Amino acid sequence: MDQSVKPPKWQQCQVVLAGNLVAKPEVRYRANPATPVSEFVIATHQRWFDKSTNSYKDWTTYLTCLAQGESLEREFIHADKGQLVMLSGQLGGDNDKHLILTDDVSVVGKGLAQSINQLHMQATLVSEVKLMQTQNNATMAEFTVQCQQSGLPAKHAKAERIVHVFGKSAQFLADKAKPNQQVIIEASIAQQGDHKQLQLIDAKRVIICPE
Repeated sequence: MDQSVKPPKWQQCQVVLAGNLVAKPEVRYRANPATPVSEFVIATHQRWFDKSTNSYKDWTTYLTCLAQGESLEREFIHADKGQLVMLSGQLGGDNDKHLILTDDVSVVGKGLAQSINQLHMQATLVSEVKLMQTQNNATMAEFTVQCQQSGLPAKHAKAERIVHVFGKSAQFLADKAKPNQQVIIEASIAQQGDHKQLQLIDAKRVIICPE
């Protein structure tokens, strides 16, 4: 990033997920003070129409989440594999493993249900926009953003993610977007194909903020 251009001190990031627990969550306790902590994985499900086969396909995304606090102990005391969980939070992790840092979590039922996978964030564009064609001949833009989140430990505050955008929006961003610009993103969270521990932002809409 060009150091002459300073991004906003803090940027907003809001994640809302509803998905199924992949395994029974294990609650541990961090000392001084004793705090319940749990790292768990939820699966969100998405259905999309594949024009190449003229049929619907189902896609499952597995997201690793980290939660702590008294409400976690209350919600997870009887939680089990397959139960539906709703949570809100922010992006976290490091270069080797991406996480969802949860602010609030609730166990809301049993069995497979429709999922929610939503991300709204303000971020700084920290790479050039690369335009490419997918295997299905769709136009895709790829770029990297960085979000400086407030209220998080230093190791989690700066979240950097790759973003994919498809269709006409991809061409628009390739023509108009430049490094150091601020963007607002509406998206879902996916997994990187070759690196399942890393997240990918599948953007539905990207707004270039006025300078």
